[in-house]
Amino acid sequence: MRGDIAQAEFAACVRFDPVLALRLRGLPADFNLVHQDLLRALLLAAPVASGSAQAVYAARWRQSVGVAHLAQSLAVHSGVADGETAWTAGMSHNLAEYLDAGKVSPPHAVDWLAGLDPDGWLADAVHYHAEPLARGRAAHPLVRIVQLAYQLVIRADAVDSVDVRAALATLQMGAGEASRLLADSQAYVHQQAQRFGLADAAVQTYGTGFDRLARLYAGQAAQSALHSHFRQASTPDQVFPLLQDALCALFGVEQAALFALASDGCLRVTPLMPAAAGLAALAIPADDGLSALPRALARSAPQQFIGGAVDTALVDEQIARLLGVSGFTCQPLALHDGRTGVLVAGDALPGLGTAALWRFTLSECTEALMPAAVARALVVPVAPPVVPVATARLPPAQGDDIPRDRVRRAVHEVANPLTIMRNYVKLLSARLGADSAVQRDLGIIGDEIERVARIVRGITVAEETSVPETALELVSVNSVVSELVRMALGTLFVPNKVNVQIDLNPDMPPLPLQKDLLKQVLFNLAKNAVEAMQAGGRLTFTTRLVDTDGQRQVEIEVADTGPGLPDAVVSHLFEPVVSEKGGDHAGLGLTISRGLVERMNGHLSCTSTPQGTHFLIRLPTLQNGQAPLTTRRVGSM
Repeated sequence: MRGDIAQAEFAACVRFDPVLALRLRGLPADFNLVHQDLLRALLLAAPVASGSAQAVYAARWRQSVGVAHLAQSLAVHSGVADGETAWTAGMSHNLAEYLDAGKVSPPHAVDWLAGLDPDGWLADAVHYHAEPLARGRAAHPLVRIVQLAYQLVIRADAVDSVDVRAALATLQMGAGEASRLLADSQAYVHQQAQRFGLADAAVQTYGTGFDRLARLYAGQAAQSALHSHFRQASTPDQVFPLLQDALCALFGVEQAALFALASDGCLRVTPLMPAAAGLAALAIPADDGLSALPRALARSAPQQFIGGAVDTALVDEQIARLLGVSGFTCQPLALHDGRTGVLVAGDALPGLGTAALWRFTLSECTEALMPAAVARALVVPVAPPVVPVATARLPPAQGDDIPRDRVRRAVHEVANPLTIMRNYVKLLSARLGADSAVQRDLGIIGDEIERVARIVRGITVAEETSVPETALELVSVNSVVSELVRMALGTLFVPNKVNVQIDLNPDMPPLPLQKDLLKQVLFNLAKNAVEAMQAGGRLTFTTRLVDTDGQRQVEIEVADTGPGLPDAVVSHLFEPVVSEKGGDHAGLGLTISRGLVERMNGHLSCTSTPQGTHFLIRLPTLQNGQAPLTTRRVGSM
């Protein structure tokens, strides 16, 4: 996506996707440059059909390209219509079939086409493409061209039929010339089908495992892009414009509003998202069971409103009228000021509220809003004396006392090279441009430098007599696991011939804790597992929701296929001992890990057999934890 050449190549490629081409044409002209994270998420989250559905999709797509190319050729040769407009109409003529197949697309696509052509000829060409040619005899030339191209593509020997020849005559073309254009079009379709892997011979039916893996990684990459998109906001007010951009780009939602509970107990529109002025006059009681907004709030789940139904609240009809939509989806949303709001998304696709991408988008939005609220609501005082992170829960060792001035001097000397490394990472990021893989790796390096800096600062703080309060944040456990795997894949797992498997529960709630602590524990466990599998093996990360003694808890399991540990070692596993590994090993990793888990109000345990070792972390959920947070984040990862 760097430079004019790449932009042109990208546009030429997307031109062959009837849904994405239409979606991008409905977005601002500078969208590709300004919102590259959203563009990446859109492309990853809107895959073509796969598995057994790919053959049907390929046939549908070849028809789209065939009608588009032939309509463009007819327009150019006859000179009665614009060739590029004819291409767009031809590619979009069977758009409804893609919508039925479940491909991500904007609602009311024909209405979007009408917006691209103020006179409506483009939308008419799509709407009437399958009508008999005789009905379009006096219609606009674009309509007649698309009708003719459609008939020539789908009907065998159509060029010899009376109605087709009559339609050709209105364009001052003969059957011979039409036959040549049709042959050229068929050759072009075959060439492009080979290019995009959608030719007859290339269509394959993969197993469900392959499909699941492909969608898993595409979904994670899309989530990573959304995470970067919302991290552009430095204040809560900047989050909502980013949310509106995401709603439009990813889901085709152009009209939206945000309601929140006011002091009188009613839902009222907020100024956080621009909306029709008339909405300010509405106040919806929180106990109104007919309105979709209070229902969404009460059930903590998306609710759908469809206009014209007899059993709906009139206020919902009024909201739809003011937004200019026929229906909307109501989504609960935790706000930065501690209130719970309701996002109203106009003309959203049916079932959107349960889509994984929708849930993750709102999850990232909520996470971007939360830091200010978390700093106020989730501050947990740390009772002195506080033990430094690097020596948590360890008894003092004989002869290990280090004078405080030496500690301060060492911390100061460590801080200087960290600052230099941080600055050089920023410099490299600016020099290397927008290469996503490079920027991702540099981001990992920067994050780890910041983590080391926080550990060093923690040691300095622990040397002082007064310790500041430690602010927690809402942390997605699944995201921490995914980040760790991405970070260690090329540096720890692959070089040691360790295959990594992740099995993440998509309904995992966010937890109020310090992200660095959990990340350090998981890295310690992963590093120990890799060292145990000297000849390689498999490392599995699993997240679960469990009920223990009537309380909801989060489980994180780290399991390896190593040779296991002797019983004598397991019984003293979390005690500080001198390691037999030598080198850089101090024998403190698991002791520190247990201490860090206990600081998070959790528990760390281990079971080991000759088939492998399993470490299990259990943490209290947000609802059962100690943090007094009353809002709820919607989403999984």
